Amino acid sequence: MTVAEYIVNELVAYGVTDTFGIPGGVILRLLYAMDDRKAELIPHLNYHEQMAGFAACGYAQSSGRLGVAYATRGPGITNMFSSIAEAYQEFLPVLFITAHGHRSENKSHFEYNQELNIINATSEITKYGANVEHLSDVAIELKRACHHALTGRKGPVVLDFASQLLGQELPETYTSEISLKEPPPINEAQKAIEKIRLLLPLAKRPLVLIGDGLRNCEHSVYHIEKLRCPIVSSRASQDLICQSPLYYGYIGSHGLRYSNFILSKADLIIVIGNRMAFPLESKSFQPIVKNKQIIRIEIDESELTRNIPNVSHFITDTVCFIHELNNIPHCFEIKPDWIKLCDILQEQLNTYDISPPVEKLIQCLQCLQKEYMYVCDIGNNEFWFARAYEAVRPGGRALYSKAYGTLGVALGRAIGAYYAISKDTICIIGDQGFQYNIQELQFIAYWNLPIGIILLNNSSSGMISDHEQQLSISRLVHVTEQTGYTTPDFKKIIQGYQIDYIASYDEWLAKANDIEKEGIKRPFVYEINFDSGIQLEPNLPKGNSCQNMTPLLDEKLYKWLEQL
Repeated sequence: MTVAEYIVNELVAYGVTDTFGIPGGVILRLLYAMDDRKAELIPHLNYHEQMAGFAACGYAQSSGRLGVAYATRGPGITNMFSSIAEAYQEFLPVLFITAHGHRSENKSHFEYNQELNIINATSEITKYGANVEHLSDVAIELKRACHHALTGRKGPVVLDFASQLLGQELPETYTSEISLKEPPPINEAQKAIEKIRLLLPLAKRPLVLIGDGLRNCEHSVYHIEKLRCPIVSSRASQDLICQSPLYYGYIGSHGLRYSNFILSKADLIIVIGNRMAFPLESKSFQPIVKNKQIIRIEIDESELTRNIPNVSHFITDTVCFIHELNNIPHCFEIKPDWIKLCDILQEQLNTYDISPPVEKLIQCLQCLQKEYMYVCDIGNNEFWFARAYEAVRPGGRALYSKAYGTLGVALGRAIGAYYAISKDTICIIGDQGFQYNIQELQFIAYWNLPIGIILLNNSSSGMISDHEQQLSISRLVHVTEQTGYTTPDFKKIIQGYQIDYIASYDEWLAKANDIEKEGIKRPFVYEINFDSGIQLEPNLPKGNSCQNMTPLLDEKLYKWLEQL
């Protein structure tokens, strides 16, 4: 068995079914080995290495399995830097593979073209990385890398193989009896349950705050209802428990007004799989945690270095916590007055912040009764979609770029997500992000993937325009046609890729009716045009209490809600 064949063997053993990349001379033997096993593991040719990396991210995010991307040396792998950083800040288990030719200790600027030490270059944005120079290192480094990617708080790893190794035979002595000696993970799930059993009955307004860390518990996340508390979430995890009658939306600086109100009124917050990533000096969110008791379930010890007041930390995997919670023989007592208050807040504020783009997306979602995979890009479009998703609660996964916020990520992420779980996918993207990696339409069209794209086109760089206006600067730069930002005729481009183009709501109704009956048989783009002056709402100005969002509520209504 060659080294390349061994790598493929291991990837198949990890459940990897698809990989993404662009070949180059030093990586060809690995590509051939994948192609020889394509009944089990298919290598896919993207049209930019960045998008191959994003596809691997989508594969990992949607399935929880190991995503894999490969690229040749030099510009091939450096084109993946944004993908690696995306996986790092989004905690996605992705293995990035490259190879190198000659390496030299020469102190000149460089001796061999396209050669650089990619492991040093990516050390700050990976969980693990290694240069693999010897046959004896192949198996152990591959196992270490995959282990790091998939255990604890997940994340990306990079392996850079000496190219000549890939075609060499790998002796069995180098692959047998390899074991990784790791300390057993800390599991304080039982202690967390004991703390909850102590404090929850004493609380008058307890609240559960969940995050994307619960993604691992997707099939058992509804066991959280056993706590009998209102539940709010981060925006990125709004899809996890949205069908629960105890779910009251997502919080944040662009969150829902009623969700932020509920957060502000709670006296005990049970935080599960949420990093609580607000700035510690935040005048909007720090007062909330200062005056409440907080029980926090967290897998990553390094997260506990942030000095959040009044927090009882418990280090454990969310899967272990949910398992212990499920073992409790009874549910906790519900607080009817608190639930009634949450209902009032939701009823009073549910119709706020429904801008024209949100209305359009609500109409789109109301036509779709089946569950789809929803993949969002970066920009105002993702916040508009999140608001529409909350209004309709259609079910189905919703994938976001939570932390790193890479513009143009959605097409690649949608491709990877589809291959991971084989579900019809709806991709929501803005006009600027669409132009970043529009070449992947060729991939979608050639393979006739069941991906529908909703293109929200306001002919502007909307989020940056909002920021410029918030700075109270009268001059706008590079955000509109008048200031340097322009868009092409998307219809001509889309039809050039032989993808179906939709421009009207009536056409969308017909398309929605077809895909509900038969699924997405052909990829399509539905372009929705609207005014560039529409700003993102709601917004939380710095210094305002988290529930005091703009546009400001009527003063009388706000005071009444505050006093409840």
